[in-house]
Amino acid sequence: MSGSPIIQEDKLIGAVTHVFVNDPTSGYGGHIEWMLQEAEIK
Repeated sequence: MSGSPIIQEDKLIGAVTHVFVNDPTSGYGGHIEWMLQEAEIK
């Protein structure tokens, strides 16, 4: 997994992939489900 993990209620739900330089409070993240599908993990 690339990026910083996103943890919610003690569960890994995704990762931050990009943060805007002009606004570090905004960016993009990927859901863990998408990562598992890409890795062909069920």
